[in-house]
Amino acid sequence: MGYSEFYCHFCGVSFNIIFRLKSRELDVPGPQDGQCDTTDPINSTDDDDTAQDPDYLFQRDHDENGPYEYDSDYESTDGMSLDEDAHEKEDSEGSSSATNTDSERQIYYNWVLQTFDPRSATRGDPQLRVGYFDSPMSGYSADAISPEEARGCRTAQFMVHKTAPRDQWQADQLHEPWEIDGDWSLTGICDGTPSRDTGIPTVWPARNGIEDVETDNVDIGVQDTSPDDIAIPFHPWCFDIFCRQSKIQFQRINVSGLMTWRNAEFDWAAFGSFPRAKDVKASQEQWWSHKPGTEYLVSNPLDVPGLPEILLSAVKDEGLGASYDSYDETRSSQSPANRRTPSHNGQADFLSVLPAEIQLIIIDYLGSSDITSLSIASRAFTELPNSVWHRLVRREMPWLWEAWDESECKHSPSLWTNVTTAEIKSVIRARSTYAKALCEDDYTEHAAERVAEHRFPLSVILPDQVKLPRMNTDWRRVLVQIQLNWDRLKGLQNRQRIWVDVEEVVRRIRMFDV
Repeated sequence: MGYSEFYCHFCGVSFNIIFRLKSRELDVPGPQDGQCDTTDPINSTDDDDTAQDPDYLFQRDHDENGPYEYDSDYESTDGMSLDEDAHEKEDSEGSSSATNTDSERQIYYNWVLQTFDPRSATRGDPQLRVGYFDSPMSGYSADAISPEEARGCRTAQFMVHKTAPRDQWQADQLHEPWEIDGDWSLTGICDGTPSRDTGIPTVWPARNGIEDVETDNVDIGVQDTSPDDIAIPFHPWCFDIFCRQSKIQFQRINVSGLMTWRNAEFDWAAFGSFPRAKDVKASQEQWWSHKPGTEYLVSNPLDVPGLPEILLSAVKDEGLGASYDSYDETRSSQSPANRRTPSHNGQADFLSVLPAEIQLIIIDYLGSSDITSLSIASRAFTELPNSVWHRLVRREMPWLWEAWDESECKHSPSLWTNVTTAEIKSVIRARSTYAKALCEDDYTEHAAERVAEHRFPLSVILPDQVKLPRMNTDWRRVLVQIQLNWDRLKGLQNRQRIWVDVEEVVRRIRMFDV
């Protein structure tokens, strides 16, 4: 297991994912071209937006901040910080680490600066470009995974213990209902995380004043530090999957149980022995090993490109009925010469004489692959009710929540699952600039902040959630199409993997949360 970085506590994957592009694949002008654009594309429109108000004139701050380690969207201009003094402190820490004489650390530091230089990042949609670099270092190939598939793989969030009394904790526009009365709350997010020996993550926004987060997968025994003082790190999408399972198993989002388990198994041995996919174990080296063929490990499990189209293609305008046979539909579209004879070697189909009740009992003990084999031997097993295929989908794909009944689990993904650090920083910078101008026009600081928040809201558009109607869906088609397209549905592969990990987390919560 790697010792230089911590991982998502749910799925075991690093937050420091990079992507490798072929040399000169991107046409990014450099200083030698005389046309290098030094404006950060993520934030280049911030002042333009605020300048639309003719009543105010804004000035740029020219103080430079140092690059945040592992933050691929850092910029050279100030104004993004909620606490400028804190980031000046980070500058001094970055300078001291740069002068470290240890050769391994120096190589690592140089690699970070080279790899996460935004001038080598792709231009275009800023929401999709983060993490894609023309880097000679190890990384996942851009030919193997698209920006849409990997969106959110570098986003880290943390669960922190409330240090202030409950009645002093302030809810904000981003809070979840369970945060109000509980002992734990979510932080902002960050893009990538520093290694254990170089610093701690800085998150955006600083919710309840928490900007720098002490976090790890293990309690390394720092003096005067209790387990509750160390935050738990995770991908927002992994926490979303935990929330879904928690609602089903505990009828609530059991955050207290989660942290009770974490604190009970908060050492190297427990975290290292947690059962995970072999691809994850193999990739947990000193730093994350981007092994070809394991790109699915960093694919978004919530918003899977291509999945909605596959699922909706199985929905019919009218109810299919309990006896609907999609085999007939598929077979009728073939020419007689191409139709497969379902009986085995032309022998008599003895299974077809079994009563329907016995056939269904047999089916209950078989999986979809066994049923497929059985259908070749007997026509009787190609004429299964649609309800049988629905039951198979639910049994073999419990993580396919698009097939769940509406009443089974009422859940909507939080905005954290579909927002990037760059987007939050952009909004914060615009608010800060606007509020400063308002204060110059005799607004109080509080009033200026309120107006700026209204002027520049953090608007997040969540993808539409597909819900398959039970009676109008061809469940055999759902099963078959997912199996046929499995290799290209990397996000669904990752969803299955994370689902299994979270199932184990829930099992351990039951063991410790008495």
